[in-house]
Amino acid sequence: MRKQWTAIGLTAALLAAAVTPAYAEETTDVTMAFCTWTGYAPMFIAQEMGYFEEAGINMDIQVIEDESTYAALITRQSIQFLATAQDPNIKMYANGADSRFVLAMDASVGADGLVAAQDIETLDDLAGRTLALDKSASSYYFFLTALENGSSLSEEDIQVADMNDTTEAGLAFMGGSVDAAIMWEPELSEALDSVEGAHALVTSADYPETILDSLVVNTAYAEEHPEIVDAVAEAWYKAVDYMRENPEEAYEMMAGGFEEVTAEDVAADVEGLEFYGREENASLLDESNEKSIFAISQDMADFWMAKGECDTDDLTDFFALVK
Repeated sequence: MRKQWTAIGLTAALLAAAVTPAYAEETTDVTMAFCTWTGYAPMFIAQEMGYFEEAGINMDIQVIEDESTYAALITRQSIQFLATAQDPNIKMYANGADSRFVLAMDASVGADGLVAAQDIETLDDLAGRTLALDKSASSYYFFLTALENGSSLSEEDIQVADMNDTTEAGLAFMGGSVDAAIMWEPELSEALDSVEGAHALVTSADYPETILDSLVVNTAYAEEHPEIVDAVAEAWYKAVDYMRENPEEAYEMMAGGFEEVTAEDVAADVEGLEFYGREENASLLDESNEKSIFAISQDMADFWMAKGECDTDDLTDFFALVK
């Protein structure tokens, strides 16, 4: 982690100047929110390493688990930046949240999954059974996508228990109160290890474009402070680079921002994640790429529009900062 040293004498002062980043003389207070999830945790690296401070940003990172509050928080500027899954970000925007896409953060490539009891061997076997998930999270889109592509069932054929969050869904399965659940790490591995016969019917590795995380910013704030938006993006890219080059130190910083999360937990989560740095975001923003962020997001918007859960599927303004 970043340490500050007191320089004694001219030689020490010169040495300190050579190795210590130059921080901006004036700082701007900025607030960012996200829930407890390793995919967002490089922001803690940016904070600990002083990347925000170098850019004149006094960043307040708030860990808010209740995702149902996010649309109101970002719209009324209680927070300026929000990190959450792209699917909920699109639904919030399409239903009136005042937000703009900044960058993609990570994608789940196995860190989320549908875990079922031993006697449930296929998705079709879920008929009439109870499955727990959090409908406000990206796990819902993952579930419905898997159901449409891998079974003959609709949601109505399953007894869906809508939980307060994804962790609660995992705990319900491990406690034996439901037959299956959509969960993420670390509950995913815990369920597979602790519940006899438990197995994953499908994971995000099977549908890697369904669960990815992104950073958005309040629209008015972005228009008034484009330099802050650029600086936050730069801090993220530097943090991802640091994580790749110094994983052990990075995982400690990432875990330190959350309660009851260890570096070992982070290391396990990272195995099922793909982080998006500068190059990955450049590729995602290439409109000729059939897997561009625009194509992936349009699929999400069209999906929810068809189900009557979005007021619009026009994402033109949502991507105004990056097009």
